[in-house]
Amino acid sequence: MLELFHAAPSYYSMVARLALAEAQVPYSSRLLDIHFAKQQLSPAYRRLNPHMTVPTLRGPGLLLTDSAEIVAHAAAQAGEQWADADPARQAGIAEAVLGHYRISIETLTFSKLLSSRPWFKAVVTKVLSGVIGSLERQAKRCPEQAEPLLAKAALNRERLAVFTQAPIEQVLSEQRQQVAAYLALLPPVVAGGWLFGRQVSSADVVLAVLCARLEMAGELALLSRPDLQGWWQRMQQRPAYAVADVWTRFQRRRFFKAVLEARHTPINPSSSRA
Repeated sequence: MLELFHAAPSYYSMVARLALAEAQVPYSSRLLDIHFAKQQLSPAYRRLNPHMTVPTLRGPGLLLTDSAEIVAHAAAQAGEQWADADPARQAGIAEAVLGHYRISIETLTFSKLLSSRPWFKAVVTKVLSGVIGSLERQAKRCPEQAEPLLAKAALNRERLAVFTQAPIEQVLSEQRQQVAAYLALLPPVVAGGWLFGRQVSSADVVLAVLCARLEMAGELALLSRPDLQGWWQRMQQRPAYAVADVWTRFQRRRFFKAVLEARHTPINPSSSRA
């Protein structure tokens, strides 16, 4: 049985969950608390996923440490059930998926949050500064793992700079333009169909989670094309969408329930390639 290490509200965890659900790939859920306990930074998880991110999918002979790899794995498992299997559509699907990953979801989410709640900037600064300090201290204590720890610290320092060195409205405007440009380049969707024909694809998976995040952030107006609006309504009706627990709003009760469940998640890196 595959194990998916993920976090309930995590954007890229939702991408992985939806891909696996659409491909009907079974897995055991291993929730992590990435907000309070920060289990993704623990030594055990770090040995499993040096990037210290979620999601991670592992199983016999398999270890995938980011959502893009998991989406590709799901497409391979789905075979002819997904449009990815059609050679004539593969280039378009690949470009749509790659374009999605060029969008900084975290920057979009936090810039919108900070634009409406300027006081939250101090919280974001404190949290990121604390994470950076913790990573640098761990790098000193564990020199054999210093490289990924310092790389993670540098990444968080870049994130901190984005939210502190430029006017937040400018950052949000740039993110809106990036998302709008991406959506404009997607192929037209025929009535009742999906992005690349009559079968879903990897592109449908990533776009669905992007739309969910736009709705959560109050930015769904960026989805201005009627064909994509109809696509989004149909996508939300698919059984896999419900199974994947894709969030279009913050679910406080679900969030804290997942945090409590994460306390019982076993992390045994030695079994990742059993």
